[in-house]
Amino acid sequence: MRDQLLRLAKGTAIYGIGGLLTRVISFFLLPLFTAYLTPADYGISSLLGMMSFMLTPVFALGFGTSIGICYFDKPGEEGKAGTIWTSFLILLLSSAVLVSLGTGFSAEISVLLFQSDRHGYFVVLSILSTCAGVLVLPFMLRLQFEERAKRFVALGTLSSLASASTSVYMVVVLNAGIRGFIEAQLIGQAVTLLLFASASLGLEFRFSGAVGRALLKYGLPMVPSFASLFVLQQGNRYILQYFKGIEAVGLYTVGYSIGMVMNLLVNAFTNAWTPYFLSFTGNQEEARLNFGRVATYYTFGLGTVSLLFYVFGKPLILVMTKPPFHEAYKVIGLAATASFLTGMFSLFLPAVYFAREVKYVSIVQGAAAVGALLINIALIPLLGIVGAGVSLVLGTLLMILLMHAWNRRRGSVYLDIAYEWNRILAYSLAYVVCAGLMSVKRTFTVAQELGLSAVVAVALVLGVYYLLNEPERKALGRYLTTAGQGG
Repeated sequence: MRDQLLRLAKGTAIYGIGGLLTRVISFFLLPLFTAYLTPADYGISSLLGMMSFMLTPVFALGFGTSIGICYFDKPGEEGKAGTIWTSFLILLLSSAVLVSLGTGFSAEISVLLFQSDRHGYFVVLSILSTCAGVLVLPFMLRLQFEERAKRFVALGTLSSLASASTSVYMVVVLNAGIRGFIEAQLIGQAVTLLLFASASLGLEFRFSGAVGRALLKYGLPMVPSFASLFVLQQGNRYILQYFKGIEAVGLYTVGYSIGMVMNLLVNAFTNAWTPYFLSFTGNQEEARLNFGRVATYYTFGLGTVSLLFYVFGKPLILVMTKPPFHEAYKVIGLAATASFLTGMFSLFLPAVYFAREVKYVSIVQGAAAVGALLINIALIPLLGIVGAGVSLVLGTLLMILLMHAWNRRRGSVYLDIAYEWNRILAYSLAYVVCAGLMSVKRTFTVAQELGLSAVVAVALVLGVYYLLNEPERKALGRYLTTAGQGG
């Protein structure tokens, strides 16, 4: 088991380093962009991003799930090539439909998003960016499935640098405002598509009708699932705009974007986790204990990192942004918690995948989306951006609880993973207490905030160390010693 866990940890670390480079670029550009863009500009960008988030899974046809199933069902080079190129051609057709609809109804979409038809041009640009994101999917997944994490990270970093430099040029040098910002996003997505597609140029071109049918069979039932994720993760912005205005959406977006730095670790983990757990398809008895231990370490490790966003969020935003954006600190920790919980949800998926019952994920996420929608409507009018953040957390937590309940209901059919619930629940209680205490309103100076943050951060690390058992502490000590010696 140790070697298997190290393989997962290695993949997570490589993806994490790549994600860190990307997020560091975005983070250090935040003071620059908040000097040239207004909260309303961020609100416009956020609503366009919400639209893209909604359209991507629909026009990706659920292939984010089905490509993996088909790829590992047909492990030979012929089957792999057929999966990648067949999925690309189908997505190319789907993207053409999206472009046609988007350009034809851009004014109507603008009215739906902004209550004005003035932003039709922005809608078209965002739809083109969405299409590039859809088309790159098979090529990105291929690198992940082949566990070519270094290549994946290198290409991702190059595309991030291209996008960032273009954004700076458009917004700062040309002073093109929100228009330049959105145009730069399209250029960045186009570069990403070209880079990742170039990594598959040596792959023999193959199209298979049988593979195409399998892709649609496993993918289309997942479209409602992704639509539910849209409601869970992005729907609160539209409700926030309705009750509190577009500037509130802008403030929420700034805090959310900082909290979503947490996503670099969560995405690193899930990028490594998916091919990792799929590799146990033929060895599910070993997976039973292995996956339970992964859940414990994920909770302790990434849960603690997400708590640091509560600890350092306020001093960070006081230093990094202009006064009109300072209230955004209230959302940072909540966004990080939601990201952490999204990664936790992925830990409950192997049993569903192994049983080839991924369609039930859509039902679970649909029920969670309805619950999240009701929570948003109840909390946002009362609490504004804080209500939006709390609703995001509660909706994601509800999705986890429903998925776990479904797995237990299907226990006779599904893999029975040995989760270490006592340790996970003990940590969860400490998590809630710490997050609550750090969210209490206070009027400290920046220096005082930083001092408090340092003390709490040390306490968190010591607390997690206490939760480890003796063999785990020794293993951690050996690992840190080896890492410190460059071994």
